[in-house]
Amino acid sequence: MSTQTERRQVMPIQAYTSEDWFRREQRELFSRVWSFACMDEDLKQPGDYHCVQAGHTPLILLRDRENRLRAFHNTCRHRGTRLLEGRGNLGRAITCFYHSWSYDLAGRLIGVPHEREAFPGLDKSCYGLHAAKVATWKNLVFVHPDPDAEPLDRWLDDFPQKLGPHDPERLVEVADVLYRVRANWKIVIENFIDGYHLFHLHRVSLGDGDFTQQKWQPAGRHWTFYRPLKPGIYHNDQTLPVVHGVPSNYGAGAYVLFPNLALYETATFWLTFHVLPLAAGLSQVNVRTRANAEALQRADNAPTEIKELPEHILSAKGPHAAMRLNLTDIHPLRSDNVMLEDIHACEAVQHGMQSSACEIGPLSTYETSLPFFQRQILDFVPA
Repeated sequence: MSTQTERRQVMPIQAYTSEDWFRREQRELFSRVWSFACMDEDLKQPGDYHCVQAGHTPLILLRDRENRLRAFHNTCRHRGTRLLEGRGNLGRAITCFYHSWSYDLAGRLIGVPHEREAFPGLDKSCYGLHAAKVATWKNLVFVHPDPDAEPLDRWLDDFPQKLGPHDPERLVEVADVLYRVRANWKIVIENFIDGYHLFHLHRVSLGDGDFTQQKWQPAGRHWTFYRPLKPGIYHNDQTLPVVHGVPSNYGAGAYVLFPNLALYETATFWLTFHVLPLAAGLSQVNVRTRANAEALQRADNAPTEIKELPEHILSAKGPHAAMRLNLTDIHPLRSDNVMLEDIHACEAVQHGMQSSACEIGPLSTYETSLPFFQRQILDFVPA
């Protein structure tokens, strides 16, 4: 267990229920920190782009003609129009749909219709796209709205030195699932870092874990955790092989890159768990799982996309997506599915917090991660 000893909630309940607080977080937290954007392989070709929302700030991430990653504010320099949505490939230029101002992939303004008569004397070199900052760590791509933001490696602090033996760049993606959770994003992260519920909510679904030996420690603003398997237990998954270089008795490493990206690893897979805040009481969680390449051969006949999904799953892609899901109509607490159990718990906490009688009691020695996480938020969004 960490040396952190605080065992009380330090964040007010309205931080989880108030739309005003949610808007403050978007402005004062998410617009001022490094945000996870995508995986490096999501932008393979020159012209590939991905739109990102960093708090209130819309950004464009793209790969330019020289194969470099660039980030820009998603706003036209003419009238401020949002230039792009979603993801795709731009070809050689970004063209605003409104008045057809166009920019090359380095962000320079290269085309203005009716330039001579409509904008006499216009100096196009003064109206390039506003730059944002982009950086990669492992195969993860991060963006920051401020082009002069502190370097990503400084933001990471000593987090990279506290990870397990996995090398996600050598693994392949086998599942990409997007969940809807009717709960505040902080409840979802706090569930992820709560070591107390492992004994109870997941006593079957994670029954191979020795929760009494769990340990967590801070890494700057971030969080790291490990819990071993019970003695004598080894991973022997016939679907996902043991990751190369990882012991078959490796338990589970869990990590949070503040504020809203979690990583999780076992002997057979490594995944990203990206919590997307949508409203005070609504989030999405994108879980992308990576494994050894031979896992693809073991799933030759599996569908690459599942079409008929329950309402809490928005999309499911990848040959191993089905193994991450429970598509039956069984109650989450009888599903023995970790994600369904957690979604049910998060939504129950959100619902309970609506009560005027709700107050948070003492925290266990297995929950000291929670006030640590909450204090990082309060540094940006004071109560």
